[in-house]
Amino acid sequence: MTIPQFLKQTNLSNSVLLGYYGGGNYGDELLLEVLQNLLSMQGRTAISIAYQHPENFRVMHKDFGYKPFNIHSKLTLLRTTLKHKNIIIGGGGLWGVDMNSNTFMLSIFLFVARFLLGKRVYLVGVGYYNSTTRLGHLGAWFAGHAANHIIVRDDESFANFSKLSKATTQDKDIAFYISELNLKTYADELKDLEKILPADKPAVFIALRRFRHPNDFSKVVGELIAANSKINFVLALLELETVDRGSAAQIMSLKKKHRNVRSLTSPCNPLALYAYFHKHKRKLAVIAPQFHLILTAHLAGVPFMPIVYDNKVSQLLSMFGVSEDRQLAVGYLTTADAQIFIDQFFKG
Repeated sequence: MTIPQFLKQTNLSNSVLLGYYGGGNYGDELLLEVLQNLLSMQGRTAISIAYQHPENFRVMHKDFGYKPFNIHSKLTLLRTTLKHKNIIIGGGGLWGVDMNSNTFMLSIFLFVARFLLGKRVYLVGVGYYNSTTRLGHLGAWFAGHAANHIIVRDDESFANFSKLSKATTQDKDIAFYISELNLKTYADELKDLEKILPADKPAVFIALRRFRHPNDFSKVVGELIAANSKINFVLALLELETVDRGSAAQIMSLKKKHRNVRSLTSPCNPLALYAYFHKHKRKLAVIAPQFHLILTAHLAGVPFMPIVYDNKVSQLLSMFGVSEDRQLAVGYLTTADAQIFIDQFFKG
């Protein structure tokens, strides 16, 4: 069953929508924006969205009539859940290498909501990977047994969740359904982004991020820029500055030091960034480890480096036909690897 088929066949009006929303993370905000579009297209109403910073919601999302509420208030979460019939986990590799205590508590909450509160629980477009921690496997057990239906996004997740629930089917990541949306409605957001990042010359778009395990990715980025003064770079922070202060500081430092560097650090609608990539695909190349930025580049037709930091990225690249021997583990990535990639882009 595909995600659009599920959304059409299942009345998801009167639902609470949960995910890692509101932290400004590009991938999670993209999932939310696409899912809002898909739910609205099916006429679903009375949907409340758990969001970390509701004051930022309208900066990154269109108004579909759905209401954000502050997930940091556990009392508000409980009250909101009690008022709705369904709980939807809207995408993401929650049970992977980035697993944390919040995801574990969410998993237990789903179990309680199903069996004590009588709610229907749906996991839509999710990932569960062998790279997760022991806590992640335990959390997935609670979530898997709580779910009325699970739609996973890749082979590894299907293998893992199907051991926990027979109501597991496989499709793909929610973001793959961008093609079904009317992106013309994002014209104003695209124009605002083009004011920040004029696409006047070819550029290498690099996204920094935090990692659970130390590596030299940031060092590689700095060395690459220093060695290519005639090439334009865009350095992006795809989280809020308050969430990743280290990457934000590095971007500002590199921008001050190098005249060929532009930056994108302020929040924007994630589908505006996709529209930007699609419109200017002949002028862009992407170096980034983020799952959803790689997916965005692929869908928009922008060349990208096949960098892997977790099993979920490896699964995605395999879907694209990138063999394992061509996938570059972020822990072993070198400046020479990145140089080869941009040389091929500019010579091509």
